[in-house]
Amino acid sequence: MNKRLLVIILTFVTAAAFAKMDELNLSSDNGSYNDSKKIFYAQGNAHITIDENEIYCSEMEIHLTKDDNVEKAIFRKNIRIFQDKEKVQIGGEYAEYFKKDKQFVIRENSFYVDVEDEVAVFGDSIYNYDKEKIAIVQGNTRIYQKEIFAKGASVKYTRKDKLMEISGFPTVENQGSTYNAKKIIVNIEANTFSLEGGIDAVIINEDNGTE
Repeated sequence: MNKRLLVIILTFVTAAAFAKMDELNLSSDNGSYNDSKKIFYAQGNAHITIDENEIYCSEMEIHLTKDDNVEKAIFRKNIRIFQDKEKVQIGGEYAEYFKKDKQFVIRENSFYVDVEDEVAVFGDSIYNYDKEKIAIVQGNTRIYQKEIFAKGASVKYTRKDKLMEISGFPTVENQGSTYNAKKIIVNIEANTFSLEGGIDAVIINEDNGTE
């Protein structure tokens, strides 16, 4: 089933069941609908726009409520999520989106990129809360931001304040120096960081060596 045939089916054959689906601007190479489970399946170059999120992946499932509203969506393989309004890109190999809460859960080779502030975060999983403008990255997290590289077990990024709070044996490297603390907070907008509790540092002075 090609994209053209899929669009025809969505628009005419199952217009009532897919009224909400049509609003989501969905397309793929192949697709099917399970009426008893109220799930739409899309495979191959799948694309959907939902709640100002433009999503590309290899496979997706759109789960509907009994009233034919979107309840949640599942995405698999080569996932790329573009939030143009926030200038954010998110990705991974498996993701779920819960429409009511506007929450993404992304797993496997997960990444979060704030294009405007030139920061990229990688980790095992990402919990992105659109309503609260908060992203939590967990498991082997790494942050790249201009001259700052940081890592830890978990990162909480508050987009409103442009602050990244790193915990779980965090480390930050900047201009050859290395800092460890109980908690490290990176100010993305100012390109600075602060250390809290149990500070340990190796500071490199470019002129005089190690202090």
